[in-house]
Amino acid sequence: MSLLKSEWRKLVYVRAHWGLLIGAVVLAGFGTAVTPIILDSNSATFGLALDQQTAVDSVYANAISSYIFAIIIGIMLMSGEFRHGTAVATFLTAPKRGTVLANKLGIAAIGGALVMVISTAAGIAAGWVTLSFFENVAEPSSGVFVNTMLAAVVSGSILGIVGVAIGTLIRNQMLAITGSLIYLFVVDPILLTLVPDAGKWLPSGLITAMLALDIQAPELGIDTANYLPPLTATLVLLGYGVVFGVVAIATSLRRDID
Repeated sequence: MSLLKSEWRKLVYVRAHWGLLIGAVVLAGFGTAVTPIILDSNSATFGLALDQQTAVDSVYANAISSYIFAIIIGIMLMSGEFRHGTAVATFLTAPKRGTVLANKLGIAAIGGALVMVISTAAGIAAGWVTLSFFENVAEPSSGVFVNTMLAAVVSGSILGIVGVAIGTLIRNQMLAITGSLIYLFVVDPILLTLVPDAGKWLPSGLITAMLALDIQAPELGIDTANYLPPLTATLVLLGYGVVFGVVAIATSLRRDID
């Protein structure tokens, strides 16, 4: 319990983590706030208008776009030990590395989920405020808010765990964060658009599938008809978390700590 409390303090008292939370809220809010404006201005091009339920659902679904911050928190919880030279003290205090990593994985899961819940709620609120300025706006589907919040909790928890694993494998914090940003913002979306049969098994495709949206908009590079069912996508994403968690613990047991 003392170790768990220690990791929780590292999550709460590091100011950079609060900066990540603010960044997540801003990104989610901005994403949902500008989407109605873009759809309204380009309805003929995109084939989606705000008087369609699908368009309104896609606005609220953008509230989940801050999941990159969950993985960064996980990376910082682990790689920060090496960056600030506290890794030796941490592992000397608790010689069983597996226990240390298990606690870090648990706190990263909680931290990632909290970031996603708060930012997603802020994004939904921003979308609702923006949509209130438009006329003839369709009502969202009955399950969009529940699905979005559930996807936020699950994706935030798992990506926090993945972040700890990345921080264990790549001890250079800047390199780990930069690589994750490039993958999630560039590589993953490109694969999802160009090779959808493979991309639907990757994080972005799985998180989108968990929202249970029905959007066929090839102009936007989105066609959820071929995505995995929500439950299957959730289980696959959980599988990623388990694999990365095992890799993190196994790696920490084998490598020397400087």
